[in-house]
Amino acid sequence: MRSSYRARIHRPFPYAHKEGGSMVAPVGAYEVAEVGEHLQFAGEGREPFTVDKNLAMEHLRTGLLTIEDWES
Repeated sequence: MRSSYRARIHRPFPYAHKEGGSMVAPVGAYEVAEVGEHLQFAGEGREPFTVDKNLAMEHLRTGLLTIEDWES
């Protein structure tokens, strides 16, 4: 099982910041790593951020996010 993937966020979406509060995931290409029940997104020139896997799956279904070779 792979633990990292390439992803693209097509439209900004809100997510809960680890310190509380809401943030918006910016459009762009990312490397994604599985971290427990979260996905960590890292993009060139951007601060890494984590998104709950269930929220990421919801955004996959709605087309806001694509992840290459996602098998989870």
